[in-house]
Amino acid sequence: MERVYEKYAWVVFLFLGLLWVVVGFAQAFYPDGLAETDAQLVTDMSWSELKNSSPEASDLVRFMYGNMGLLKMSWSFLVIAITLTGYRRGEKWAWYALCLVPILLVSTGLFRSWFLGDASEMIQSIPIVTISLVGLFLPYRKFFPR
Repeated sequence: MERVYEKYAWVVFLFLGLLWVVVGFAQAFYPDGLAETDAQLVTDMSWSELKNSSPEASDLVRFMYGNMGLLKMSWSFLVIAITLTGYRRGEKWAWYALCLVPILLVSTGLFRSWFLGDASEMIQSIPIVTISLVGLFLPYRKFFPR
């Protein structure tokens, strides 16, 4: 008999996918608000100071944030599609495919920590990595019966 937490664990990845669609949309179409803290960390200037001193650099940052937002949205649509098809039915390939979610999150956190020189960037990703690992391991027996 399938337990409730095994049956509905796919909701975790559906939630994460929908969350990333919203974050990616904001990043793609409203990058100025998100670039403020990163600009401060990297350049020791506020976003408005960076825009005034180098409009080309701020345009490049906006372009990069927009591209990352579109990439985040496409990644999230892929996660949602895998979740609603194979993962929900308990197919092993989907479990292995969604193992990439925490791997990507950890590697992104490590890269941001290294690039920005701030370990708190990695600490910020711990809750979402934990949620994705819970979504993977709650239904483990559904994918890999004894």
